[in-house]
Amino acid sequence: MSAQSMKKNKVVKAKTKLEWTQTKWSELNTKLTGLYNNFVSKMQLSTAYKTKKTTVSDATKASVAAKTAAANGSYSMEIKNIATSQYLTGAKIDASASDKLTDIDSSLLNKEISITVGTKTTKFADVYRKAAEVSTQIFLPELQMAAQNMPFDTVRFCTYLDKSISYFLKSHEYDVTPDAKGKVKSKYDAPKPPMKSNREYVMMFIDYYFHAGYFQSLMGNTDESVKYFEKFMQLPQNPIFNDAQRDTIYQANKKVYMQAAQNLARIHYTNKNWGKAIEYANMGLKGDENKRDMYIIKMNSFKEQGDSIAYKNALKEAAFESGDPIFMQNLLYTYMTEENVTEAEAVANEFVSKDPNNKSAWYMKGCIYLNMKKDYAAARECFQKALNLDPDFLEANTNMAYTYTNEIVERKQSGEFKWVGTGKNYVKGSKDEQLYKKELAIVHDFYGKALPYMQKVRSLVPDQPKEWVYVLQMIYENLNMKTEKAEMDAIIKQIQQQH
Repeated sequence: MSAQSMKKNKVVKAKTKLEWTQTKWSELNTKLTGLYNNFVSKMQLSTAYKTKKTTVSDATKASVAAKTAAANGSYSMEIKNIATSQYLTGAKIDASASDKLTDIDSSLLNKEISITVGTKTTKFADVYRKAAEVSTQIFLPELQMAAQNMPFDTVRFCTYLDKSISYFLKSHEYDVTPDAKGKVKSKYDAPKPPMKSNREYVMMFIDYYFHAGYFQSLMGNTDESVKYFEKFMQLPQNPIFNDAQRDTIYQANKKVYMQAAQNLARIHYTNKNWGKAIEYANMGLKGDENKRDMYIIKMNSFKEQGDSIAYKNALKEAAFESGDPIFMQNLLYTYMTEENVTEAEAVANEFVSKDPNNKSAWYMKGCIYLNMKKDYAAARECFQKALNLDPDFLEANTNMAYTYTNEIVERKQSGEFKWVGTGKNYVKGSKDEQLYKKELAIVHDFYGKALPYMQKVRSLVPDQPKEWVYVLQMIYENLNMKTEKAEMDAIIKQIQQQH
């Protein structure tokens, strides 16, 4: 068994490009159709397009907006007084106001405020709602073109999606704020049809934050990509949703949320934001896909932080939860580096105790006996239990062969044999000849037992000769199988020529 140290940059560099497929475009198109059928058509009244443009000679002094019914013409404006923002004296905004609203009445803090001009009152809930609807009208054409795989303005798509959602959230915030008497007079929380609530609008648009993150990543805008992916992840936590609605959102789109978390883990890892990489890797591990990548990001982030204990615990978690032999080997390598046989054996026993039917647990225990304790018989017992669970377990077959080859090599090197492995090229007398044959039979027996396991390895990965050719060459040589050894020699020569 050869323990392989992890190559921490391989996963990151190979997967900097986030993993999306064309199915996302299909999902986008489906959502677009639903959006148009259930909602957009109600917004597309003629009044929405009969807008009139206004221009101001000095935009630093005033801004003017015109309704559709406004008469065409030129107007003059004289400014006599300028109101001071957020100051109020009495019941009206006055240029001479010198007190903050919250200084006059502290109960106004975080309360809904209305501005009275003459006899008309404008509520911020209405203002933000109108702003959201305008932003939505700008966003929708870009959405339609994106869904149809047509060229579209990515910046415009992302900007006005964000504005639409932000304004609907702000409208909701003011809409449910109690008035001076402590009463909530909501207009948009549960309106009568056909009007939609702010919550319904946000629900319609929430998934497009994921697409915004995707579009930004395609343009190489990492920071913007992170911003939109994180908004997608965090939006269900907004107070506009209750706990039941929040759970429904996450469960209905679990796969997409896991993908977003994994994308964020990769981006933060690439940017060396170790804490964030760990945070999102933990989220990504709750999904069913790409767990191996998340474990690698999590482990190596701990290592980069210099937290060896957390690193080892993460590696231990990865080895047990995934059952990946590579993680098992790296965990074993860590214990071997530390020469910590006691802890290694304790962990292996813990794995086997938790799940006796886990082939990888038996495999790891066998590796500890093989590499650390040199107890070859115990190692064979463990590897055999792993093979009973999975006869095609590549690593278990490989290491089962090693239990025989390593043991006989060790015995030859220890001086146990008088003739075999000593380098002597002749035998004296019949007594020594009998001893030589006996020793040779022992050696042949070990290599003969190793042979079928390594032949199995070859059958499992015929296109990976490095996994079996060198060991088979040694076995064939010791069994005096000249034709088979010549075949291995030829394969080794090809490997050497390729390099």
